[in-house]
Amino acid sequence: MRFTIFKRLTFDYIAIILSVIFLGGYITVKLNQLNEITRSIAEVDGATINHTENLLKTLYSQVSFEKKFIISKDKDFYNRFQELKVYFLSHMKELSMLIPIDSLEKRELFSDAEDLYEGYLSLLKSDFAFVSGGGIEDDLIEKAGKEGKKEEIVDNINQKLRAIISIARIDRDKKIETSNSVSSHILRMAALISGFSVVIGLLISFFNTRSINRSILLLQDKTKEIANGKFDKVTDITSPPEIKDLGDHFNSMCERLEELDDMKEDFISHISHELRTPLTAIKEASSMVLEETFASTNEKQNELFTIIKEECDRLINSVSRILDLSRMEANMMDYNFRKCNLIPVVRKSILRLAPIAQKKKINLELKPSGKIPFVKIDIERIDQVLGNLIGNALKYTPDSGFVTINIDYMENRKLVKVAVKDTGCGIAKNNLEKIFDKFKRINDGKDTIRGTGLGLSIAKHIIDVHGGDIWVQSEPGKGSVFYFALPA
Repeated sequence: MRFTIFKRLTFDYIAIILSVIFLGGYITVKLNQLNEITRSIAEVDGATINHTENLLKTLYSQVSFEKKFIISKDKDFYNRFQELKVYFLSHMKELSMLIPIDSLEKRELFSDAEDLYEGYLSLLKSDFAFVSGGGIEDDLIEKAGKEGKKEEIVDNINQKLRAIISIARIDRDKKIETSNSVSSHILRMAALISGFSVVIGLLISFFNTRSINRSILLLQDKTKEIANGKFDKVTDITSPPEIKDLGDHFNSMCERLEELDDMKEDFISHISHELRTPLTAIKEASSMVLEETFASTNEKQNELFTIIKEECDRLINSVSRILDLSRMEANMMDYNFRKCNLIPVVRKSILRLAPIAQKKKINLELKPSGKIPFVKIDIERIDQVLGNLIGNALKYTPDSGFVTINIDYMENRKLVKVAVKDTGCGIAKNNLEKIFDKFKRINDGKDTIRGTGLGLSIAKHIIDVHGGDIWVQSEPGKGSVFYFALPA
């Protein structure tokens, strides 16, 4: 997986966002827990304590009104007692709802208090005798006998209710302690995760900025070196992928610039070689004519004029090749395609170059193989290709050597293949790939410069336009074979 800058930043910031989301979720859960504890303290324990304390006050008020009623026989005290009784029972019911089911101790205490209160009310029934018309019959002797028992019951109710209050307070204190612990834990976790997020953010920024900045500075230094003519590649960039791709393209640009720089040197060398010699010859011949060095001999003057003409032709040919190559590279060259038999075209080129072969006693031979189908070509341009390949073969083949031109039909690929084979000096393997580059002059190590660097490049352009292919096979000392193939 390629960790691009975008993916790195996305992954890193997702990690930070997830940590923040986790923190938010954690704090939400803990705050909800804290809220439940606070609610329980307020609605359960606090309410239990308040209700129980009210029950104690109500109980003692009831006892007070009960005693006042028995002593004064005032029915208002009796009515007040009954009101407090209803109030006490309703608060007991509310208290029963407040006590959690799982709080067995409080449940047991409450049940005991409830039973004791029922017993207290049962004892009071014998003390309260209602007359049918609203009067009350009072038996003081019986009342005196039961007084001690009632006080004991009231005291037990008081103990039970106070025990409930004590347990509720203990539960409340525990919950407050738990609440404080949860609050501290929330603060610690918030600080920890916040610190972690800040550290991660700083590390992400540092490493991403460092890797990007380091690569950019390296490219900046290499750019300065290129400006100074040093075309070294960038080899230390490994990440991030976008910068690495930029480095790879930068290296490709360096290679191209280096090729262009070499091409410039080759071009200058080519121009100086191709143009200086004929210009020097023309200059010297013209000077001799002007100085009338051979004024008395027409034959010598004619020789000078011939030299001038030949060298002018040579200059024109060189300039024409350069212009042709420029037009081909700009796709401005005109071609006149037509169907024809390739054999006569090859034979014509051979006949045109035959005098060179005869002069060097080279055996120049055409070997067509079987029936060759027609091809659609620009005859003039293909003749230019053949002239270059055969001319080079004759040029670099020693006297009494062999140059053979084979024509075959590759039926499986529907191609007509032409092979120009010589017994010359051959080409080194490391030069085979650049033999078709323009302005490339190959040194064979024997003080011989192979070509001026334009003919083969022009040949390749022409074959490419025809939809064919051109290549070479060669070994030093064993000659060369130049091939080109055209669609049948």
